Amino acid sequence: MENIQAYFEAASVLETFFWIVAIASSVVFVIQAIMLFVGFDSDTDFSGGDADFDTDGMNLVSVKTVACFLIGFGWTGAIFYPHLENKVILSIIAVAVGVIFMFLIAFLLRQVLRLSADGTFTPERTVGKVGEVYLRIPGGAEAGKVNVSLCGSMHELLAFSDAEIETGAKVRIVRTVDSSSVFVERA
Repeated sequence: MENIQAYFEAASVLETFFWIVAIASSVVFVIQAIMLFVGFDSDTDFSGGDADFDTDGMNLVSVKTVACFLIGFGWTGAIFYPHLENKVILSIIAVAVGVIFMFLIAFLLRQVLRLSADGTFTPERTVGKVGEVYLRIPGGAEAGKVNVSLCGSMHELLAFSDAEIETGAKVRIVRTVDSSSVFVERA
């Protein structure tokens, strides 16, 4: 402990600054990671004026990306401080590494968020899809049934048509009638 205290007493202001940024941002990052795994991750959006500050990671400037920028900046500066004589170049390199970290985490978060999909089935999502008549559609006000594949699963819907359509025929879903039935035409 005395060695650490002596090290920081002998360190320059810039070196101390790099260490403070590195350690503080790492603590914030660890807290964010714990909150993410426990389930306390935030999806709040603070919008105002010309800036959009988003905490769920969808934008380039978010709590997660800023924390990663500071981690890259702080640790690069702290680690390379003794090895580079020109502190301006060191600062430029630290900023560049921070920006790379920021863009990398923003890219990775966007890729992860693209993986999430809404698997909720609604008949509206079947409009335009081709299905197969499962139970003959008599036409008019009487309903038959069609099977339609959506997102890798088969769904059975009540189906109406202007004309009779026999079992096994291919049909295109034209529109929804209500929450459980559709209007179809021959494909």
